[in-house]
Amino acid sequence: MSQIQQQVSKSIRSYQAKTGKLLTIGTVESATGGRIGDKITNVPGSSDYYKGSVISYSNDVKIGIVGVKEETIRKHGAVSSETAIAMAQGGKKLLKVDVCIADTGITGPGGATSEKSVGLFYIALSAEDVTLSQEYHFQGSRESNKQKATDASLDLLKEYLEKCLGNEAENNLEEKHAITCFLEHGNKILILRRSHKVGTYQRCWAGVSGYIETNDLTQAFTEISEETELYESDLKLIKQGKPLDVVDRVLKRKWIIHPFLFHVKSPEKIKTNWEHTEVRWIKPEDLGKYRTVPGLKEALNRVIK
Repeated sequence: MSQIQQQVSKSIRSYQAKTGKLLTIGTVESATGGRIGDKITNVPGSSDYYKGSVISYSNDVKIGIVGVKEETIRKHGAVSSETAIAMAQGGKKLLKVDVCIADTGITGPGGATSEKSVGLFYIALSAEDVTLSQEYHFQGSRESNKQKATDASLDLLKEYLEKCLGNEAENNLEEKHAITCFLEHGNKILILRRSHKVGTYQRCWAGVSGYIETNDLTQAFTEISEETELYESDLKLIKQGKPLDVVDRVLKRKWIIHPFLFHVKSPEKIKTNWEHTEVRWIKPEDLGKYRTVPGLKEALNRVIK
């Protein structure tokens, strides 16, 4: 089985492919001392979605930086469900992320009380749609307890992300077939910024796209000619990818995207129409830096891999 942090990354990418939204992650760590963030950043490309961490090891930092109320710690203790939740909520606001994970616990060998034993941890998650905390009792050395708490934190994050994907269940959605064409030249691809005049995804970056009214390949040539003034003689089909489904809950629509990759013989011939305000030639690996229409990166992967 792949490591948890890799599963977290995969779920975030899958959610982005389905919805067009890249969920951002932050962490507020106490007892784990930065290990959760370290594990997340071991995954290449994690800088796309992981924004940072606060190591709130002391109560002063919990209160003064993260925003936990002094009364919360005084009443419930630094190691408590209430404090963990306040850390996660404060971190979400401070780091400006969609999801924040926080932990607080007693790693040992000291620090236990008559009510709270070594190995007691509270791990909390705060997101737009949910705030929760779970209690854990680990047994082992200080090192072992920190590692177990780190894994448990990532597992809680993974479970939440999987739930987000499950909530994108494709029920009662209007289905629309569309083509997305990527134009390639000199190991770069062309992306086009949609104007405010188009019906959907205004000001987002996209490939050449449109509804399928005939067969998909014929439609691809039609859309390319309309949007770039390139014709079949100016192009060479490199690959037609497997269609992918992209769910848009706001539009209550499931797009079935038919991706294509064409080589452009003479890119200087390209002339765009009113549908786009800007074009750029970019390296394929840089697509994630742009705000795109839903599913664009996955569509690209289906024709370049």
